[in-house]
Amino acid sequence: MTTTLYVFTGTGNSLAAAEFLAQKLGDTVIESIPIRMKKAGVVIPDTNKVGFVFPVNYCGVPFILSEFIPRVSLSHVPYIFAVATAGGIGRYALLQLDKMLKKNGSSLQAGWLVRMVDNYIPYGGAPDEKTQKNLLSDAESLLANIANSIQAEKTEMPGFPVLSQLLHFLLYPRFIRSLSEIDTRFHVDDTCNGCGICNQVCPADNIRIIDNKPVWQHHCLFCLACINLCPKEAIQLEEKHRNKRRYHNPSVPLKKLIQIQSGFDSPSDQYYG
Repeated sequence: MTTTLYVFTGTGNSLAAAEFLAQKLGDTVIESIPIRMKKAGVVIPDTNKVGFVFPVNYCGVPFILSEFIPRVSLSHVPYIFAVATAGGIGRYALLQLDKMLKKNGSSLQAGWLVRMVDNYIPYGGAPDEKTQKNLLSDAESLLANIANSIQAEKTEMPGFPVLSQLLHFLLYPRFIRSLSEIDTRFHVDDTCNGCGICNQVCPADNIRIIDNKPVWQHHCLFCLACINLCPKEAIQLEEKHRNKRRYHNPSVPLKKLIQIQSGFDSPSDQYYG
């Protein structure tokens, strides 16, 4: 293989972006960060190019990525890049990742932000289907250009994003501190049928099914996979968010999301009837 893509995703945007890049680049392997984190030892990719594909969290990198970087040995890799997916702004996450890599003896040669459909229910949830299609179409066009840049090993880092940096310093530390208790915001209503999909799509192994109901274990990443992918829409945040539109990237089947998050081969039989 020539390229390794390390991927973290919640509801499929980053996985869809990684798969699109892999198709364009050829000779590319996609590796799941959550699954690699469950294995002991240093991660040493045997490729000439390494990319990280991940969603932006509060103008920063997902917590799991910050835990993963110190475990990856990249000093031998000549070209390292990143693609961050976001519902809005967030370019500072790329600069944050570059700082993390430099502490670990490497650095980014290129980084891009790709706007995709926002899955963040607390900020209103996903837009209507027409807007979603337009956003995803625009994202594919940008990803095609990014693939060309990766093939040419271009050096392309974002300019200094003042607003993104400001929001990062205002919001990101508080978000990271909240992760140990943030899942107390979730609750499940009586429409839950105990299918277990939430458990299988959770990248942090944070949900147990007890008495046919999900119980959160307080090491949440707040990726919102559980609430967005619940087939019954039985998982809720605050009551005011009950009717917000849920989101699942249409190019990523549920089975594939489950495989990359937990390594399971297939969803619950109950879900499929």
